[in-house]
Amino acid sequence: MTTKEDTRQLDERRRDILKRIIRSYISSGEPVGSRTLAKFIDWRLSPATIRNIMADLEEAGYLTQPHPSAGRIPSEKGYRFYVDHLADSGKVSKSDERYISRMLAESSTPEDVMLCASYLLSTISKNVGIVIAPPMASTILKHIEFLDLGDGKLLVILVSTSGSLQRKLIRVTDRYTREELDRAGKYLVQKFAGKTLTQIRNDLLRMMQAERMLFDRMLSLLRTWGETLETEADLEGIYLQGTSNILSQPEFADVARMRTLFQMFEEKSRLVRILNECISFNPPEGVRITIGSESGVPNMRDFTLITSSYASNDRTTGFLGIIGPTRMEYERGISLVGYLGRIVGEMINA
Repeated sequence: MTTKEDTRQLDERRRDILKRIIRSYISSGEPVGSRTLAKFIDWRLSPATIRNIMADLEEAGYLTQPHPSAGRIPSEKGYRFYVDHLADSGKVSKSDERYISRMLAESSTPEDVMLCASYLLSTISKNVGIVIAPPMASTILKHIEFLDLGDGKLLVILVSTSGSLQRKLIRVTDRYTREELDRAGKYLVQKFAGKTLTQIRNDLLRMMQAERMLFDRMLSLLRTWGETLETEADLEGIYLQGTSNILSQPEFADVARMRTLFQMFEEKSRLVRILNECISFNPPEGVRITIGSESGVPNMRDFTLITSSYASNDRTTGFLGIIGPTRMEYERGISLVGYLGRIVGEMINA
């Protein structure tokens, strides 16, 4: 990541040239040469002078050169400098605001809002749009049902106090009758409505220690449920759209990279782990930009993740954002993610 000491080494002229190179590369996807750059500089500099400045920026780590005869492209350090020195990411355009408002107006449930938001993030940014629902384990209970799907599988259907609906498939070793499952659901709602699932599990385990015989069969069911909450990613809460958008980018033209990309997005559980790694340090409010290797995840080295959190009335937090190549329209992406983060939070809490 670029430090203040690094950026103090760049005078105004070098900063201006670096920003112009990055903007040109974001726009065209082509390495930027000194002659091309000279045409767009307000003050007169010879191509030779610009080449010298570009060489200085490359030596400092802000630019790279794909091959000796090519122009320069931004490095990860260059992108970080660019993002950190954006004066203002601006607001979404009026036309985008109208489009977002029109599309979200058709959403009647929190799930509709999250699904629509992932579509809007993808469509407007032309990258991958993703929305992560608040985790089930921290969701405050309003209503819950257990449905037997056979073969040792139960479907848990939970409604939170914010009105969001979540589903989770769990595996059990014991067989339960319809009456037992209905009774378990009613008991949880009557006794524990207003608490998170983690709190409910812990309360039940404490109660079961004193009333082992009475709660023996429920212990087996809820222990399995509790372990699932802790060990499995909540894949039902992931809304992902637009993976094909990224494949139109010139950076991903070769077959090997396309194959890796498809594998990453098709394996939702792997993507959840990657995103959790990337967003684990998100502030409660505001937009976070994670560029390339900053995520600490090797498969993300060619990507940028722009995320924002949103909070529901029950104090649980979800995330939304876009994933795209490091060569993306940062200003538009940042403003879009920040705007939808606020709107989604408002609509879910309405």
